[in-house]
Amino acid sequence: MRIKLKYILLSAAVLTLAGCAEEKVETEKELQEKILDAYIQANCPSAQKLTSGLTILDLNPGDSKKPGTNDGIYIHYNTYDLSGTCQSTTDSVKARMLGTYDPGIYYGPSLFIINNTTTEGMRELLQKLGKGGRVTAIIPPWLTSSGQNSSNYVNKGQQSSVNILYEIKAGIVIDDVEKYQIDSLEKYIAKHFSPKIDSTAYGYYFRNFTHPSGIPAADTVVSGTEVNVWYVGRLLDGYVFDTNIADTARKYRIYDSSNEYEPLSVTMRGTFGEMTTYGSSATSSDNTIGVGGESSLIFGFVRAIKSMTYADQATTLFMSGLGYGSNGNMSSGKGVPEYAMLRFDLWLGHPSDDKFPPTRKK
Repeated sequence: MRIKLKYILLSAAVLTLAGCAEEKVETEKELQEKILDAYIQANCPSAQKLTSGLTILDLNPGDSKKPGTNDGIYIHYNTYDLSGTCQSTTDSVKARMLGTYDPGIYYGPSLFIINNTTTEGMRELLQKLGKGGRVTAIIPPWLTSSGQNSSNYVNKGQQSSVNILYEIKAGIVIDDVEKYQIDSLEKYIAKHFSPKIDSTAYGYYFRNFTHPSGIPAADTVVSGTEVNVWYVGRLLDGYVFDTNIADTARKYRIYDSSNEYEPLSVTMRGTFGEMTTYGSSATSSDNTIGVGGESSLIFGFVRAIKSMTYADQATTLFMSGLGYGSNGNMSSGKGVPEYAMLRFDLWLGHPSDDKFPPTRKK
C-alpha cells in the first residue's frame, strides 16, 4: 500500500513537471499587446485596432492628397506613454506648459519621407493624412522598426520597446523634395535679400558682401593656409542652431558658458571638395559645426569659405543635400533636423585675427 501511494505521488509529480515544461513563455510582443488591449478596453473601447496592431483613437484625414512612397509630409507631433506622460513634443507652447521649454531645442515641424527607412507604424499612419489632417493613435513597439515584418518582433534597433501614443497634425505633402527645397530657397531669398542672391550651383546660393564682384587674385588665400571662421547657422524659419559668436548666442538664448566661442580654424585647400570632413572619421572632439558632433565641415559651408578671403563677410544658403542631408544633425532636440535647408552668415579672418569681427586683411 505504501509502495502504491509512493508511486501515485511520483506520477503526480512527473505530470506536474511535464505541465510546467509545456507552459508557454509569454513573449515581449504578447505582453505589450495585452497592455495595449487592456488600455483600449479601459480608456477608448471605440478605438479602431488595425490588423497590424496600429490603433486609431481619432482621425481627421485632411486633404485628399496623401503621401505615397518617396513622398514627404511635414508634421507636428506630441508623444506619450500609456500613463499619459509626455515623452516629446514639437509644440513650444506645450513645452512651456510642461516646464520643459528650452530655446536651444528645435520646435519646428519634422519632414518625414515615406521610404524603406520609415518605421512601419509611422508609414502606415502618415499615409492616412493629408494637409490639415489630425490623428491620435497608438503605435505598438513591433511597428517601430523599418523594413521589418511585424511578426518578426525584436528589441534590437527598435525606436521604442513599449506602446507609444501619438498626436499628429499634418502640414503639406511634398511629392518632389528637391523641387520643393529650390522653390523654398528662392522664396526666402526674394523676401530677405535685395538685390536677390544668385544661385552659383544647383541648390546653392552665395553672396560675398565684401567682394561682390569676386576676390582679386592677389587676395586669395593660399592652399594649405589656415583661416579663422566665425559663423551663424540657422534654418529658413529663423531657428539658430549654432554659432561661435558669443553675443549672437546670447541674443538667441543659446549661450553656453562651457563654450569658449572661439573662431573655427579651417585649412584652405585647392578645392572645396578637399575641405569637407562630413561623413569622415571626424568626432565631437574636433572643431565641429552644429551641436550633434561627428559632423564637421559640410559641402555648402566649405564651398562658401573657398569663395572668401581675409576680412570678408558672406552669406550662403543651400539645400539639404549640401548640408546634413536626410539624417540631420540633432542631439537632444538641438541642432539640424532631417532634410533641412540651411543659411550660414560667415566672417573669415587671418589666423592671427582672433577677435570678432575680423579686420586684418593680410
